[in-house]
Parts: sequence; structure tokens; C-alpha cells
Amino acid sequence: MRETPLFSSLIVADPAGEVLLSDGGDVRLYRGWLAPERADALLASIRATTRWVQERRKMYDRFVDVPREQAWYGDDREMPFTAELGAVRRDLEALTGSRFSYVLLNRYRNGKDSVAWHNDREVAHIQSPVIASLTLGATRAFDLRPKADRSRIISVDLDHGDLIVMRGETQQNYEHRVAKDLRIGGERINLTFRQQPD
Repeated sequence: MRETPLFSSLIVADPAGEVLLSDGGDVRLYRGWLAPERADALLASIRATTRWVQERRKMYDRFVDVPREQAWYGDDREMPFTAELGAVRRDLEALTGSRFSYVLLNRYRNGKDSVAWHNDREVAHIQSPVIASLTLGATRAFDLRPKADRSRIISVDLDHGDLIVMRGETQQNYEHRVAKDLRIGGERINLTFRQQPD
């Protein structure tokens, strides 16, 4: 069941994107950051070229399938950036002033696929990472909550071409997720552009 946004007072108009939170982190939403034609073309390219992997993880006494498929592209990955992904990376670097060295793609095949509450701190040497998260395909809810008060949730629907940028202490102080939603039948592909330490 979807939670209603409890942080609506934090959502303010901003020419650099809608500010979703600024207390203990910095999260901004850029509606329609990719124009529909370009978003369609990128989605078609990803569908045509990506080799998806579904991981299995041990939970308690058995192994279970991770409820989504994944792929990696990047400077130090098995698959280098495609021309289309490289163009998006350059535009994101211009927007954020940050350098991104790889991108993680998550494929949510339908509303049964999800990712649980987590934070993105896999690069230990970057204290305050910048993460740019681009949505393609079906609309899904993106939820944020502070670690200090997990009952307070910001929930925003992300549409085809929408971009979320997380900066500062966001990963230290907040968690995020994409919850299951059985009402959704369509595919969503999320691209999170990441940094590596210099």
C-alpha cells in the first residue's frame, strides 16, 4: 500500500529542479528531463542491446531471486557506455558538475518487481556522492525516508523521462526504495549514474 507524502512542506518551486528535501541531504526532481522522443529512443536502445542478469541472494536458509533484473555499463565495466548512454552521461555531468564513471540499470518488469529500503554507499571513499537516477517506461512511486524517523515518508511518482538527483549527506541520512505495486503491469527501467573515487 502506498504511503501519502508527509513532507509536502519541503517541496518548493526551484528553477534547478523541485526540491524534495534539503534537511540532512539534497534531493531534487527534474520533471521531463529527457524529452519524450529522446526518452523513447533511449528506452528502445536499452531494450535492444542490454543483457540483463537476475541475481540470487541467500536469505536465511535458502537462495531467492532478486525481484528485478540488472545490468552495468561504464568505464571500468565489462560493457562500456553505449553512444546513447554516453550522451546522457555528458548531459548529466553538465547539469550536476560531477563526473560519472558507470551506470547501474535496474529493470522492473512489472509491479511485482521492487527494491527494498536501502542507501547507495557502495563507494566507501566518496563521503557525499552525487547520484543521478533517470526513469524510463512505466510510472512508479519512488519513496524516501529519514533513518532517524522511518515513519516519515516522501513518496513521488516518477514518469518516463523524469530525473532524481541525490547529493550531499542524502545517502548517510536517508533510505529509498521502489515498492511492489501489483496494479502496475508495465516495465520500468531505472538508470542510476554513479561516481568512482579519483
